[in-house]
Amino acid sequence: MKKIFIVEDDEGIRELVEFLLTTQDYSVQAFPNARTFQKTVKEQVPDLFLLDIMLPDGNGLDLCKDLKESEETSHIPVVLMSAHANVDRLEGANDFIAKPFDVDELLLRIGKQFA
Repeated sequence: MKKIFIVEDDEGIRELVEFLLTTQDYSVQAFPNARTFQKTVKEQVPDLFLLDIMLPDGNGLDLCKDLKESEETSHIPVVLMSAHANVDRLEGANDFIAKPFDVDELLLRIGKQFA
């Protein structure tokens, strides 16, 4: 079972994405902010990161950059999400999903990272 870490500050979106992914047989761990995510990622590593760009205590772009620069996580796919579709730098992310997103498109794009 593939494990996915989600970092999303909006509780409704976080719960929806977590539900959708668990129904697709992914193991999911969700975080409301960068701080709790950073504590956990030091102890365990998933198969994919799904990061919101705008967080209350950080920035998904910075998290992505750090993950891609770390030897332990550089090989793990990162998918960024944002309501601001004009993101001009993805900091090494493997994909970008604009919010609001289509549920089927979200699942398809995440699935492609494991193909």
